[in-house]
Amino acid sequence: MSKPTTGKGGRPSKPTDEKRTHVVTIKLNDAEYSDLLERSKTAGVKMAEYVRHGAFRLTIVSRLSEIEQEIARGILNLSSDFNQAMTCFHQLKLRNAANKLAAVVDKMFDILKKLRPNKDTDYVCKNT
Repeated sequence: MSKPTTGKGGRPSKPTDEKRTHVVTIKLNDAEYSDLLERSKTAGVKMAEYVRHGAFRLTIVSRLSEIEQEIARGILNLSSDFNQAMTCFHQLKLRNAANKLAAVVDKMFDILKKLRPNKDTDYVCKNT
């Protein structure tokens, strides 16, 4: 007697729109890896699920628009011209004019510091 054939066991296949077919690889040092592993264990999920959840729950926002970056870059590129002008003022003994010009430039740099991106990172992570 032969056994009746039945469907194969196991979980049914996912629909094609739910299948994950792309792999993203990142490199971590030992400290980062152990931290990530500990966080995923604490959360009670696999590391891949933890990273996936974090990747889609954060929004990366640029600190400056492209136009603001161009303006800041243009002003910062003028620093060598400013230095040359200050040297001329000092050589011509025009200290009062040099001090006024320096005060104006200091105010410009205070404004630029508010616009300039942080040198360590060019983005801000915000939880959504």
